[in-house]
Amino acid sequence: MMPARPQLPALTAERARALLIYNPETGALNWRVARHGTFSGALAGTRTSEGYTQVEIDYRLYKAHRVIWLIMTGKWPTHRVDHKNGMRADNRWKNLREATPLQNARNRRPGKRNSSGRIGVTQTAGGRWQAFIGVDLQNHVLGTFGTFDEASAARAAAEQHHYGEFSAVADRSGAT
Repeated sequence: MMPARPQLPALTAERARALLIYNPETGALNWRVARHGTFSGALAGTRTSEGYTQVEIDYRLYKAHRVIWLIMTGKWPTHRVDHKNGMRADNRWKNLREATPLQNARNRRPGKRNSSGRIGVTQTAGGRWQAFIGVDLQNHVLGTFGTFDEASAARAAAEQHHYGEFSAVADRSGAT
């Protein structure tokens, strides 16, 4: 039987800063000190199957973007840390923002079952395109259009109006 690992207190900003170096311009997180199996300066963390980077610190796994938030602000995020451009491994500081679960959900990519490739746009049985948006737990139909582009534009305008900076269109169109 293996001995139990020591239960350490929750990660603090001071501890994270003592162990890691973060480059806000590139999003790289590197080890400040040599650790078992790695050397000082080595890239910290591994990629998860969901596309996030995770890092093990003191026998605990943390998502890198949350550790970065702790390093940069000195405190854990209250809610979630959203990747503005939707790329889960892009941990540049300008790509990270704190978000409620609802705000984070608004900034998402279409699911695998989405056949139009655009959230909130679907083709009707008659071949026309319908746009809709969810606001305050209600689904609102924005209209039926002759083309996909018209329906997509209606959805984009509604997202900007209702979701603001958390609009998926706003975040992916100009974010680098």
